[in-house]
Amino acid sequence: MVPNKRFDELLTDIEPSSTTKGNASSAHTEVRSHLSSCEEFSDRHVRDFLAGSYARDTAIRPKKLEDGYERPDVDIIIVTNYGISTDPTEVLTDLSDALSTSFEVERINKRSVRIVTSKAEMDVVPVIETGTTYHLPDRDLGYFKETNPPAHNDWSRDQNTLFNGRFKPLVKMFKWWRRENKSGKRPKGFVLEVLVAKHAPINETHYGEAFTQMLENIYSAYGHVDKPSIEDPGLPGSGSDILSKVSITDWKNFIERVRVHAGYARQAQKETDMEEATRLWRKLFGSRFKATANAAQEDSLTTYATAPAATTGYVFPNAPATPNKPRGFA
Repeated sequence: MVPNKRFDELLTDIEPSSTTKGNASSAHTEVRSHLSSCEEFSDRHVRDFLAGSYARDTAIRPKKLEDGYERPDVDIIIVTNYGISTDPTEVLTDLSDALSTSFEVERINKRSVRIVTSKAEMDVVPVIETGTTYHLPDRDLGYFKETNPPAHNDWSRDQNTLFNGRFKPLVKMFKWWRRENKSGKRPKGFVLEVLVAKHAPINETHYGEAFTQMLENIYSAYGHVDKPSIEDPGLPGSGSDILSKVSITDWKNFIERVRVHAGYARQAQKETDMEEATRLWRKLFGSRFKATANAAQEDSLTTYATAPAATTGYVFPNAPATPNKPRGFA
């Protein structure tokens, strides 16, 4: 089988660069500092923190955009003192107005305000803290919906410990596979993380075998249903379904792609010819999975190397920095 080192090379290649991480850190600290001190919003600002893949260290390198930049996508949570009965549109409009004094607001989304700078694309989400959970505004529903981003961060950390450091690398591989093999708009992001946690083998040390078993297990679990319901691990017992925004069509297309590629992956694992095994893995991961000619010569076909545990990911500072002069679009 293809040695584990080849998958390590893929993981290194799809990791956000130090420049990308630095830009993400600089961009989000500017926004957080601005909202905590600006006249238009400081009386509503309680505190803030990061959420999403950069907070959980499950981000992959950004897509290269038309302007040639690779801008990271960062989620910022702003804890506010609005009341739970406040109109969600009012809260999002207030946040947009405050951000627009220093940043270019791209749009007001259903639950967040989207801004883009030369450094990063950011979704800024206002929430209300309610005991041990939070509520975010939903313009379509007309009320605040329960969520728990800090619990997602803690859950992801605990899963990585359970997998002995291999959970986050498997998530990154899954996200990269999804990017290379689009079958619809969703599922993406946190849904993929939960699927890894539920269906990847915890003790398998070879990334190729672990990924293969994960795809096989996902199809075995969901291949014969229209669309399952999967509980949000950050809101246990609440009935919250992380697939609620995924259409049946997108889910079926996704599961069919899982089925086909599980077959390719299993064939690659059984293959005794390195060239053919590599060709099959490149069907899953694209050109960033190195061709055989680029493999280290010392790797043997029969080597079943142990995947090293993931090192600690980049940690963003939680304290807002003094804002710099805002940048416009690149």
